[in-house]
Amino acid sequence: MGERGTEAWRHEVLAWVAATTGLRPDGPVRQRHRAWSTVLRIPTREGPVWLKEPVPGMAHEVGLHALLARLAPDAVATPLAVDTDRGRLLLPDTGPSVRDTGVEPSAAMTAALSRYARLQRAVAGHVPRMTALGVPDATPPALSARYAEAVATIGGPATHRDVVAGWAARLDGTVPSSVDHQDLHVGNVLVDGRFPDWGDAVLAHPFASLLVALGSLRRTLHVATGDPAVTRPRDAYLEVFTDLAPRAELIDLAETACRAAVVARALTWTRGAAVDPRFTHTPREVLDVLGDADWLAGT
Repeated sequence: MGERGTEAWRHEVLAWVAATTGLRPDGPVRQRHRAWSTVLRIPTREGPVWLKEPVPGMAHEVGLHALLARLAPDAVATPLAVDTDRGRLLLPDTGPSVRDTGVEPSAAMTAALSRYARLQRAVAGHVPRMTALGVPDATPPALSARYAEAVATIGGPATHRDVVAGWAARLDGTVPSSVDHQDLHVGNVLVDGRFPDWGDAVLAHPFASLLVALGSLRRTLHVATGDPAVTRPRDAYLEVFTDLAPRAELIDLAETACRAAVVARALTWTRGAAVDPRFTHTPREVLDVLGDADWLAGT
């Protein structure tokens, strides 16, 4: 098998698609080669399909996507073929993202986050299966270890060790751990209501997902953290968890989870930095905001 993204690799991949599904190109195959994955758009007589092969550090996406499609088929596209040994995922064309349609971002995320929260609740009981697939563990019991790993990998003093331990204790128990997409912005919300691109995903307190979901809104709309454009989607998301704790407690947990999510975000960026020098300094820049008073500072 050729190196990922090369002509030899493309030839082998297209042969695998044909052997696995019977689908063959019916036009030019487009390739997108990025730091974290190589993607092919393959036109066929049955319609376009998408082949994704993540870098080894994100290869858990393949097994995770397949599992999520079984557990929550309305939330994730059902793969046409999966090869976890090669780290390869073949998906049908799922249409445009919300961002592509020009829909107002806050309204789009308000609708999407309640669906996403239901996905998280549906798969929360399957954390051990996701761990076995290699999805990184940033759940509250593992958070202190992940912080120590981040400091050792990225550098800098362990200034926030006790703070992180306190966050972990605060987050452990009330709301079960689940999957955190870790890149949940309007570009990763499809018009059909599903969620693609799980390569950054970790296991964490579910509310950690709000760091990117709400932080990206704040940046895009140039609003403050307390603006209704941010708090409305937050509240729509938390509504799905109101059987577990009072609303005020859920809001406090959400802010704590977003602060703690910086640890996993920094480690995720190390995977991109390992293959693309443009991201060399990003892990340290993310880790350096740990402890910021702004709970969305990590974005």
